[in-house]
Amino acid sequence: MKHYKNNILRGFVNLKNMSRIFIYLIICNLLFFSKITLSKNVLDVISKNKDLTTFNSYLEKTGLDRVLEKKLPWNWTIFAPSNKAFKKAPKLLKNEILNDEFLSKNILMDHIMTGHKTSLDIDERVTTQITVSNKPLQIYKSRNLFVKDMVVVQENLIGDNGVVHIIDCIMYVQPSSDDDRLTQDIKEKYPITSCCMHNEAEINSFKEATKNRF
Repeated sequence: MKHYKNNILRGFVNLKNMSRIFIYLIICNLLFFSKITLSKNVLDVISKNKDLTTFNSYLEKTGLDRVLEKKLPWNWTIFAPSNKAFKKAPKLLKNEILNDEFLSKNILMDHIMTGHKTSLDIDERVTTQITVSNKPLQIYKSRNLFVKDMVVVQENLIGDNGVVHIIDCIMYVQPSSDDDRLTQDIKEKYPITSCCMHNEAEINSFKEATKNRF
């Protein structure tokens, strides 16, 4: 009888220890692994990336951050200029465009599309996508992902409402018909002007075209 009671007591102690171990494992899971299951939107992806701190600051200044964090019926594809892109941008671009809220918002929107385009969705065929600023962007893949002539330096940063690709460039995007520097033959052959914005002619052309649209 005494042996029987001891067995029951041991079983109770073992059950109690197992319960403690189970609770301990649950706590460890919550403490150390819960972040893996938390959803993050594209704004979270941008704000937590050390190479996109400047881009994130301009999103906040223009109010576009509030749009990108919302849950909407569509996803986003963002070609985000890196800190390097902003650092090497000409002073005139910073003074004339980035320091102007209206122009700054418009140039940032040139880097944002609706839809979800990872590098796996794109092949060597050149496809034309439309930005939220209603401008055409040509994208394709040849080893790396390209936006027209600009190479994507980091692909497929995924959020639960879209994807972010990093480029070392602040893009200058417009229909060639709006580019007064081009001849008619070039405008017809290359309908989209897309490059890194780096000179006074491009900056002035962007300002003029943007203001004429509104």
